[in-house]
Amino acid sequence: MKDRRFGTVVANVLSVGTRGLGLFLWYFLRLIYRGEPKVIAGFAGVGLAIAALVWLIVR
Repeated sequence: MKDRRFGTVVANVLSVGTRGLGLFLWYFLRLIYRGEPKVIAGFAGVGLAIAALVWLIVR
């Protein structure tokens, strides 16, 4: 069997993306249904971190 480097990279990227999407959905549904302060703070912190990263890249 030949080594398929591109296929391996694509599979790994999709695997990481799927795991990230699953975690996001799990926390998002937890936020909606329970409204726990730790989850709210986590979403706010991640949102601020993403905004700061975008601001640093654009500026």
